[in-house]
Amino acid sequence: MWFVASGKCYQFEDVPPETFAEFRAAFAKGRFFNERIRNRFRYRLVGTANNSG
Repeated sequence: MWFVASGKCYQFEDVPPETFAEFRAAFAKGRFFNERIRNRFRYRLVGTANNSG
């Protein structure tokens, strides 16, 4: 998931396919992320906008 403001990309682990589908369909993606994904799943930084690889 890319965060536009920070330019960072994170990989979230073990997010159920249904939750991901609901996120993709959500009108307010930031709200959905904050309520249903943030602080509920492990994640790791995988890149930044300034990272060429």
